[in-house]
Amino acid sequence: MSRILVTGASGNAARHLPGKLLGDGHTVRVLLHTSTIADLDPRIETVVADLSDPRSVRDTLTDIDEVFLITVDEGAAAFAEAATHHPHLRRLVLLSSKAVSNSEFDGFDNPIYRKHLLAEQHIATLPIPTTVLRPGGLASNALRWVPGIRDRSQVQALFPELAAPLLDPEDLASVAALIFADTGDHHAGQIYTLTGPDVVTVADQVAILSEVLERAIDFVQLTEAQALEILSRTQPAEFVNNYIPVQRRYLTITPTVHDTVPSLLGRPARTFRDWAIANRARFN
Repeated sequence: MSRILVTGASGNAARHLPGKLLGDGHTVRVLLHTSTIADLDPRIETVVADLSDPRSVRDTLTDIDEVFLITVDEGAAAFAEAATHHPHLRRLVLLSSKAVSNSEFDGFDNPIYRKHLLAEQHIATLPIPTTVLRPGGLASNALRWVPGIRDRSQVQALFPELAAPLLDPEDLASVAALIFADTGDHHAGQIYTLTGPDVVTVADQVAILSEVLERAIDFVQLTEAQALEILSRTQPAEFVNNYIPVQRRYLTITPTVHDTVPSLLGRPARTFRDWAIANRARFN
């Protein structure tokens, strides 16, 4: 078994991974940006570090064999620099994005897409066997609606017809755990595009949540001006400026369902409804 460092465990994408790795018999260290994380198994070691600081990252890699790395805004440059001081690392799983391979977005200087592209470029310079995971949209993105559903039984969004085959983060964690369980190099050098099993629109998601939560949820379509004003409260200007053009481009693309998850796991991928049922309590 390995000693594995997991980054991003406090977020939605990687929250299931530490427990799965622990259950497989690995020793798990979780890198946190702050000192606490809810409901973490006490057998999991935690360390507070800054993924943008090479020296900070270098310290977290002591005695680590393998790493699950999320993408940070600096394009993983800090990790790449830190990893050069730990030549014993024998596997890296990088969480990237399906957007890296979407040629439809060439010319968009979107900071979200850019950081994934730069991360893949930095990691490619390392002599570490690497597997890249490129998920599309995550079902857990619906958690952004929690305050509106709790307080007003309402969801606000710009484009109700926007559609995607949303991936359950638990499937993402299961794929990552499968890679770490591999005793060979069968996944080294692979790029896996991960999606859910069916395409759902924003309106579909709201309808499913309404059924699962057993409460009426009103859908309110935002104007572009309203959407930009809300985004500007929490997002940098360069993201806000690209948001609507990117969303409009998505509306012109026919979403593709990939069979990677069932092919790797030997079972169907979890649906948005599966995710909503499993996460019902987070909306109440």
